[in-house]
Amino acid sequence: MGITARLRSIYAANDILMSLAGMLAFDVVRWLYLPSTRSVTLYDWIFHNPHVWRALIAMPIVMVSFFVLSGYYNDVSAKSRLDDLRNSAVTAVFGTFVVYFAAMIDDYLPHRIHNYELIAVLWLCLFAPVYTGRAIITAIRRRHLRRRGGLYRCVIVGNKTDAARMQRRLVPDNSRLIPMFEVVGRISPTESPADIGKAIERMQLQAIIVMPVPGSVQHTVDLIGPLLRYGINVYVPLEVYNLITSRTRISDVASEPLIDISRANIPASTANIKRLSDIIISAIALVVLAPVYAAIAVAVKLDSQGPVFYTQQRVGRFKRPFHIIKFRTMTTDAEADGPRLSSPGDTRITRTGRFLRKYRLDELPQFLNVLRGDMSLVGPRPEREYYVNRIIEKVPYYSLVHQVRPGITSWGMVKYGYASDIDQMIERLPYDLLYLENISFGVDIKILFHTFATVMTGKGL
Repeated sequence: MGITARLRSIYAANDILMSLAGMLAFDVVRWLYLPSTRSVTLYDWIFHNPHVWRALIAMPIVMVSFFVLSGYYNDVSAKSRLDDLRNSAVTAVFGTFVVYFAAMIDDYLPHRIHNYELIAVLWLCLFAPVYTGRAIITAIRRRHLRRRGGLYRCVIVGNKTDAARMQRRLVPDNSRLIPMFEVVGRISPTESPADIGKAIERMQLQAIIVMPVPGSVQHTVDLIGPLLRYGINVYVPLEVYNLITSRTRISDVASEPLIDISRANIPASTANIKRLSDIIISAIALVVLAPVYAAIAVAVKLDSQGPVFYTQQRVGRFKRPFHIIKFRTMTTDAEADGPRLSSPGDTRITRTGRFLRKYRLDELPQFLNVLRGDMSLVGPRPEREYYVNRIIEKVPYYSLVHQVRPGITSWGMVKYGYASDIDQMIERLPYDLLYLENISFGVDIKILFHTFATVMTGKGL
């Protein structure tokens, strides 16, 4: 078990135990407040009352579920006391609402003010023990990081001069701050991505900083792209990010502005709830649309020879390959001469396939990709490695779309539709990058709404 997994387990164990202790303390206070409890002992009221002891067991599970959705456990490597305070306080509010409406709403109290007092006590009992335990764990962790010399064990990819300069700049001016990086070495930019990948695994790195290769933007991009698949944080100086994207996004890391190019601009809570929504919606869709799947399968089979489904390898999150699933809309020999995008009037498209593509019904099996975690409902459309490489040759910053799971639909698909050549893919790209900078439930809902309109009106190819 790695350090991150151990830390996550420690924080989760604290939250479970402290939530249980908090609920037990609240039950004591509630017993003192309720007139109906005068005839029973505290022990009997808690442990012989099924409503009370069931809530006592259930609430730690409910609270940990809130903590998971809030994103508290996503990155536990460098928690701050402010993180602990804010998360504990906000999730305690949600826990208070759950307990009130599930167990307290029918409580009889002679004075209304007692209701308000009891609610305040409940919030305090859910907040204070959890925050206290977290604060202790965080303090111990921060003390350990100061002794070790940094948070992320990393190397700098760059020449000796640039690497030495960056390493000096990474040291915080304030001795009370924790260094973000524990620099354990340097790798020459002449090394191949495969060799750098081996070094990442051998040295058990948690992050990597890529310095610009003098006079070669393309070489810098070629280094960055393959590193995304290793699941570690990939940082670049601000000048590299601006050079390959012409966009500015600043993140202050230990007094040195570095850009984490491996993660999209999305809060952890939003990412977790987005994934939960993907799972729920795709699972429901697979069940509800089963008759539609059956009807389409019969139509595809009767229309032309070949399988009902069509699978193809695409490039997903962190450039990991996966197999996308679609209803087959072309003849089986459609790419006998190599990869080729579809276009209006394409003779390779079958009669049934043309109807499916017009209403985007060929994409329906991708709900299974969403359920498996290969894709999301909304995100940049995934492309084949053949086209990814050709796009990157012209537009280096295309690699940024691999920060998130690809989607069944996207902002680019809504605004641009299917692309019939590389240039159209590039024209569609700004919408995907705009989505990365503005990921939210509101944006996703708008994209889904416009996709639904496209399906209903048949504006697809």
